[in-house]
Amino acid sequence: MNKSSHLISLCNMNSKQEGVVSELVTDNGSILRKLMSMGILPGTRIKLIQKFPSYVFQVGYTQVAVDREIASVISVNI
Repeated sequence: MNKSSHLISLCNMNSKQEGVVSELVTDNGSILRKLMSMGILPGTRIKLIQKFPSYVFQVGYTQVAVDREIASVISVNI
């Protein structure tokens, strides 16, 4: 792949932008468990659908809505 990639928070992505989850950056076990139970793990493809009123993104065939606190935990390689 010739495109250079860089790491950003899901909060900083543009709508319709896609990437790959790089890491989940939090010490909050509750948030980690919630994200992992939804299949949001490093290496997973993710697409941001919208940012307002909540962050809605797609992982596989599943769309998930979360608040800014949870969205900020997801680091994406774009």
